[in-house]
Amino acid sequence: MLKKLGFFIFACAAASSYAMADGSEAECREQCLIERNACMESHPRPSVCFTPYRNCINKCRGVGI
Repeated sequence: MLKKLGFFIFACAAASSYAMADGSEAECREQCLIERNACMESHPRPSVCFTPYRNCINKCRGVGI
């Protein structure tokens, strides 16, 4: 019984930490989009803004850190 309770608590903690990480990724992606839009408005060549945006999104996903 104690093992089942311990596993249940572990599963709840793992699920909540995963949900929190997912929320922070969404916030990170939103910040990347804001930065890209600001770049596109201020830069004479908006196409320059896509590479930093892609890098920012990859950093949010944890790819290439």
